[in-house]
Amino acid sequence: MRSAMLLSNSFRPDPRVLKEAKGLASRGHRVSIICWDRADELAPTESLCSGVEVIRVQGIRSTYGLGARQVTRLLRFWLAAIPILNEIKPDIVHCHDFDTLLAGLWWGKVHHKPVIYDAHEHYADLVKPRLKGQTGRILYRWITRAELMGAHLSSAIITVDEILADIFLKQNNNVVIIGHYPESSMAQHAAPVLTHPELRLVYVGRLSSDRGILTYTDLVRGLRQLGIPARLTLAGVFTPPSEQALLQASLLGIEDAIDLPGWLPYERIPALLQSCDIALCVLSPEERYVKALPVKLFEYMACGLPVIASNFPAIASIVDNVQCGALVEPQLGTHNIIRIVEDWWKNPDEARRLGENGRQAVLSQYNWESLVNRLDDLYQSIFR
Repeated sequence: MRSAMLLSNSFRPDPRVLKEAKGLASRGHRVSIICWDRADELAPTESLCSGVEVIRVQGIRSTYGLGARQVTRLLRFWLAAIPILNEIKPDIVHCHDFDTLLAGLWWGKVHHKPVIYDAHEHYADLVKPRLKGQTGRILYRWITRAELMGAHLSSAIITVDEILADIFLKQNNNVVIIGHYPESSMAQHAAPVLTHPELRLVYVGRLSSDRGILTYTDLVRGLRQLGIPARLTLAGVFTPPSEQALLQASLLGIEDAIDLPGWLPYERIPALLQSCDIALCVLSPEERYVKALPVKLFEYMACGLPVIASNFPAIASIVDNVQCGALVEPQLGTHNIIRIVEDWWKNPDEARRLGENGRQAVLSQYNWESLVNRLDDLYQSIFR
């Protein structure tokens, strides 16, 4: 069976898409990933492994965001992807996120091919913070309705957790949960937690205030005032770029305690996490985060790091069940977070126990290998 995956980023690679593509290839499928290289910075085509190829649409320069200019460029990406689909002639179109779904549905309906909507997040809530004023409220309602209509028209929905599954089950009864789980190989070795002379904190992901970067710098400052030699690594890109100025303004007096390696290839993430002691995931209480299960949570767990995360229902269901860290209320500031880290610094065996709980949970349950058959079964069921 031949699958065409549509993706609106440049696939550097995108970890979830890569795992799905390789998993399908291991079951005998041929996968073409049609993606959008907005900066024209990567190879136009690439062969990842037997059965997986990447085709990058280039020549349509764009940033990530909303607005009339971005919409027209997205439409140009769709129009560029259609001829590629015509050439590939896939048996199934697999659309990652809502911003590729309408193009996939159009091609699928014209050519009578099934379409899968892979909803990594609830897209309307993802873009909601960038929708301002009355126009923004109208756009939010339009995007919400369009996403639900697209879900209804799709042959199947893949999503990442039960909260999102409940949303889409109202529109489509063929919903499969495939979580943001890492490969079990990431969990083969535990990080040597709290064995360094410094306390090494880490956050991996997009860097912005709503994802906690200012909270993390306040945490470092508070710990250092207690005499704890804390050091923080923020690995990722600033989204939007203006967030970098906000971070720099918050670093007065602790500049030498912050490492900013920028975006890291996925294969380098395990080594970074293995060198750290405590992982951070303190997200703001915005709807798009409250409903989500971030992939970084499971990557932190896989490397044996105790986690400090926002007390949101989806996240809490994992952290409480596994006993792999501590939950905090992000709107209450850093005092409680400082106390938790101080306790772990004084009692490292407890931090190691929590980290090991998370690692064992990934090895036994929250790993990608446990999901590959589920994806293949979905593909096969669509053609029965």
